Amino acid sequence: MDCSLRFIGAAGVVCVALPASAQVYDFNTLVHGEIITNQFEPALSITGTNPNRAFDIIAGFDTQFLGSTADPDLQGPPWSGGNLAVSDDAVAIGTALIIAQNNRDNNHDGILDAPNDEGSNPAGTIDLRFASPVPVFGLDIVDIEGTMMEGSSLDFYINGFLLGSVAFEEFITMGSPYYDPTVQFGDHTANRIQPIPAGNFMAIGFDRVVINVGGSSAYDTFVVPAPASGVLAIAGAALLRRKR
Repeated sequence: MDCSLRFIGAAGVVCVALPASAQVYDFNTLVHGEIITNQFEPALSITGTNPNRAFDIIAGFDTQFLGSTADPDLQGPPWSGGNLAVSDDAVAIGTALIIAQNNRDNNHDGILDAPNDEGSNPAGTIDLRFASPVPVFGLDIVDIEGTMMEGSSLDFYINGFLLGSVAFEEFITMGSPYYDPTVQFGDHTANRIQPIPAGNFMAIGFDRVVINVGGSSAYDTFVVPAPASGVLAIAGAALLRRKR
């Protein structure tokens, strides 16, 4: 493991271990409210659904936006809890992805005038498609709690086939193969979910991950190591966790 991701804040640099040769999508090239189209293609295609509206918009939300927003629960640091709340100012997540609740863009510049995450339960989906299969997938989750957490999960696919799903509840349930005692969901929390290997599903990679979003929340820091760097590790992981 290399310490390949660093968050810079007023207190200094916080180093978080990630797999060697990891590709990290942190979306900090997006401005606050920018609507996702093809910014990360061809490597990564991002689409989504919102069953509560007449539109399906995934957009960037700057968690460090200086000023008032429609959802201060997505703004930090400081965070109110979670394994990324290491101090009041150290872990700066930056721009994260949301399912947009409104489509107001008065000047038609592709940037929402007042970005806000969908608050209905469920909120919809964020659909990630990779040009080449990736051996693991990890992410950061901001502001998920209660029934929103209970209705949230990750679906993993290869070649159109659903390999399996992981409910967010499993990250906080003792006895689950995905249990992480450092994860703390709740209002205004920020958590890093450790990368989930394709080997857990007896596969060598994913080419699609769907985030089923139970309610108001944001997602960032998608960790997808290059296939060559992860296949050997996955072979061992497949023996350690049950097939789901």
